[in-house]
Amino acid sequence: METHRQLQKNIYMMGFMGCGKSSVGLLLAKRLNWEFLDTDICIERDAGISISEIFNRYGESHFRRLEKECIARVSKLKRQVISLGGGAIIDPENWKAISRSGVTISICYPPEIIMERLVAVKDRPLLGDTDETKRFQRIIDLMEEREKYYKQADLLLYFNKEIEIERVTDMILGYVKGIS
Repeated sequence: METHRQLQKNIYMMGFMGCGKSSVGLLLAKRLNWEFLDTDICIERDAGISISEIFNRYGESHFRRLEKECIARVSKLKRQVISLGGGAIIDPENWKAISRSGVTISICYPPEIIMERLVAVKDRPLLGDTDETKRFQRIIDLMEEREKYYKQADLLLYFNKEIEIERVTDMILGYVKGIS
């Protein structure tokens, strides 16, 4: 899109797992004619194993170190739409790199919708337990822990019902057009 030529920063997609960061980010990048990066995919590529396997073998702290390295690299790029892992923004160094190098967009849904979206997903190491009640409580706990970080975004989109990715993308494009 021609209207976004002057925006030289990255666009960072933030939010809880299952909120649609990657789906919306991919469409947004396509519509802007920018590159799309997913930090989880970058981490898996660099490590040569899945995120779940990183957690199983080395633990969350090792994963967070790899995530920090990835964010340090991608924050040096320009005109990228970057989907961040749900907890990436908790680290102050990550937040500093992200906020200096781009516009932050946070997509939020209530825990009930996130639970519906993740019900069939078994490879989310931070959710662990397959017991639905425990899983739902874990989603609530993590969301509460991260909410204050998501609220720091340049644009906070909070939906209380399912919204098509095209509509979410249009909202973000409207915002980006207004700041470019």
